[in-house]
Amino acid sequence: MSIWGVDRTLISQTISPPLSNGHFPLRIRVNHKDTRHPSSIQYTIDASLQNATAAVLDHYRPDYGVFVAIDPESGHLLAIASHQREGTPEHNLALRGGYPAASVFKIITAAAAVELGKVHADTVLPFNGKETSLSRKNILHHKKNQWTRHFTVKKSFAKSVNTVFARMGIELVTREHLLAYAGRFGFNQSLGSDFIHDNSTFQLASDDPWLIAKTAAGYTRQTTLNPIHGAVIAATIANGGYRVRPTLVDALIEDHGIILYEAPPTTRLRVLTSKTTDQLQKMMETTVRIGSAKSSFKNFFRGNYSEVHVGGKTGTLTGLDPPGRYDWFVGYAHRGQKKLAFASLCINREYWHVKSAYVARKAIEHYFSIDPS
Repeated sequence: MSIWGVDRTLISQTISPPLSNGHFPLRIRVNHKDTRHPSSIQYTIDASLQNATAAVLDHYRPDYGVFVAIDPESGHLLAIASHQREGTPEHNLALRGGYPAASVFKIITAAAAVELGKVHADTVLPFNGKETSLSRKNILHHKKNQWTRHFTVKKSFAKSVNTVFARMGIELVTREHLLAYAGRFGFNQSLGSDFIHDNSTFQLASDDPWLIAKTAAGYTRQTTLNPIHGAVIAATIANGGYRVRPTLVDALIEDHGIILYEAPPTTRLRVLTSKTTDQLQKMMETTVRIGSAKSSFKNFFRGNYSEVHVGGKTGTLTGLDPPGRYDWFVGYAHRGQKKLAFASLCINREYWHVKSAYVARKAIEHYFSIDPS
């Protein structure tokens, strides 16, 4: 609902400049019939979660850190925390989009392979070489031998086996479908948010098998991910296959109580079947239980959190702007009807101050604690 011409576009134009500098404006003036009407902005942000995640980043002090949380059903943003270890932050890091997506893109590769009927979570795909390596010989000229290993797709996803996803991209998904599913998930396009942030980008310029291999495995800087978009991708898996539109402003209320704007009903676009997201959830929850996020969730599933389901995908790659080692954890958590989707990113130059998955764990603990205080 909106009156006096106050709509989602005007909201975006108003809050985006201060938001890009890390500020959430609480008061604005709306001009109507030559009169300026002081008004208050009500955000969708969960203040308790926002403060808790900001405190975690301030405590562990990665060189750069971002945490974004979203309600996977409504698209309402619950937290947008941005941290910089040194100097005065000039920009809200959560709004930037030049970060390498790294192995987070394996979510899209896996989604395409499952939706196309090529694999499911328990399909066994053999591979040679180290789990983290990417070699032309093992990808383009695979031959079974005595050293060949046989992992299920969910185990390869959990341990981020590059060779498996590289071959999956070439042999099972193909360039055409990688492009199509990147589009489904929202790469190279606006997500329809009510504030301005960079788009995520995806490029796959040719049918060159080696290029397809690196892209499908996330072993390229050409695929970039914005943290808001990362949380939306996780929400799509958590909610059964719908891409939600990120919403930050819940309402704008004039000082005399006139509601000038209310966020419209949730806009959701189906991009995957629920059967596909069921398979992806198996993969993402295996990542937390036995895979690359295992150490960050050690002893988590006890007591108050024994019934919390957590799934995610890690991703690490060296990036240039800012320079450092990029460490992603994109995922979700739910218990009963309470759900959270998120994107956590830490960039460390020389030392690992904190892992992104651990930042996410602390956020999940806070959100699902019986007594948040």
